[in-house]
Amino acid sequence: MNVNLVKWGNSAAIRLPKKILDELNVDDTNFENISFDINIEGNKLLLSKRQKKTKFELLSEQSKGKLNPKIDIDWGSPIGKEEW
Repeated sequence: MNVNLVKWGNSAAIRLPKKILDELNVDDTNFENISFDINIEGNKLLLSKRQKKTKFELLSEQSKGKLNPKIDIDWGSPIGKEEW
């Protein structure tokens, strides 16, 4: 497959055809959380799809104990009329 490099402002861009997006399982209607890692090996440019997680997904994982386990904190003995 052949694609062209085009000028985009002060940068350059390569458009990814729908066929490639489909192979990468990229939803072409929502690019909000999709990014790529770019690496160079010799004269090759390598793109690797990297899926960012939304804030809601990260919070969901945290609430399920995947990111930070809940830690019991000893706050000491009650002072006053607190009920534990």
